[in-house]
Amino acid sequence: MSETRQRAAAEALVKDVLKNGTNMDRRSLFVAASAFGAATMMSSDTAAQQAPATPPPAAPARRILIKDDSRVLNIGATVRSGNYWNFSTFMTPVEEFYVRNHYPTPTVEQKPVLDRANWKLKIHGSSVERPLEISYDDLIKMPSKTIIATMECHGNGRTLFWEQGGFTGQQVGGGNWVLGAVGQAEWQYVSMADIFSRCGIKPNARTVLFWSGVDGNDMGRPMPFADVLAQQHDMGICYAMNGNPLTPDHGAPVRVVVPGWGGTASIKWVTEIRVSDKRIWTRLNTKGEVFLGPDYQAPEFDAANDEFLPGITPADIKGPMVTWMPPKSLITVPLVIEQSPSIPANYPLKKGELPKMAAGRHTMRGYAWAPQHGVKHVEYRLNGGAWQMATLRQPNLGKYTWVRFDFPWDAAAGTHVIETRTTDNAGTVQPEKIPLNSLGMANWSIPKFRIEVA
Repeated sequence: MSETRQRAAAEALVKDVLKNGTNMDRRSLFVAASAFGAATMMSSDTAAQQAPATPPPAAPARRILIKDDSRVLNIGATVRSGNYWNFSTFMTPVEEFYVRNHYPTPTVEQKPVLDRANWKLKIHGSSVERPLEISYDDLIKMPSKTIIATMECHGNGRTLFWEQGGFTGQQVGGGNWVLGAVGQAEWQYVSMADIFSRCGIKPNARTVLFWSGVDGNDMGRPMPFADVLAQQHDMGICYAMNGNPLTPDHGAPVRVVVPGWGGTASIKWVTEIRVSDKRIWTRLNTKGEVFLGPDYQAPEFDAANDEFLPGITPADIKGPMVTWMPPKSLITVPLVIEQSPSIPANYPLKKGELPKMAAGRHTMRGYAWAPQHGVKHVEYRLNGGAWQMATLRQPNLGKYTWVRFDFPWDAAAGTHVIETRTTDNAGTVQPEKIPLNSLGMANWSIPKFRIEVA
């Protein structure tokens, strides 16, 4: 298949996902990679005059993802959530880490620029004093840092709008991540502080656009320069995850990592950084990854002077971009799914089914995270009773990271509801509910876990 047709097929897939969610026919999750032989392009008259040629063997069907996805939750299309009820480790193995791609994972075979020998990062723009280009070898020779940080999809917890918020699939659209589109890893990167020192930044800098030149044609995420500057030592250009080179599904050879912000800010397969004196509007801060709803106001813009990338107009600016992810918590028990418009293909519970436990004493375990300020404490309550303190287990590294917690439960026969809530070091507490936003972004309301004890 030609690159043009591959791109058209990928764009058709993502449009279908954005419109209808990810409850799709599994046959649509693979993109044919067969080449068209020259013989198929001949006219019937020409073909009749030649001996029939043996057709070349068809290329194997291209996988949407590269890694074995048997250890993650198949919510359809180009996305996989984490089986959070199986989580036990402080660091999330790559094999269990969620994947949020907007298009099929690009490969070196399709995009030779992804070969480390070919990859280059272009740094330029109206607010860059000394434009430069960095190769992979250049990058890994530069001073690097490591940071332990969670990464979470903006849509993680969207399920709570349907299951607890009383909203329908028409009111809130998108994939059913349940609560597993989050993981924690050690990221090795060259800091933006180092990058900025090499290229020089003019005082008029307003926006930093991180761009992937190989992932679709609209995968660019702008960040206000002031926000990048505030995190310039903690964010940067990443080439390793959990001590190993990045894998294809997680952005190999190089991606951006922005600790604490929703995952879309951490653009995968990055090839370009542009620093501009203008505000920049793309799909990922207008039509997607934004809060859209009656409680959210459209951000300020200047139709005459801002930069609008192809396909984006001032009319698309309707809600603020999602930035920092809020405090959250969960216990390692599957959430009951009854009201959601779809159920992941390999979810351990059927629609309406409750997880089951034996009566007796149990240690209930969970995870809490508050990336902007760190977790101060976690509380739990049983069947609507008084809130009680859970025990935080070390390590608790504070900002950017999650912490494991546990509490004892003497479970009696019957149906029970367990709730958990995180308080961060700024005093922010998980709420009972949050306002409607139609894309289902960043739902941090208190989760309610129903359990049947026998």
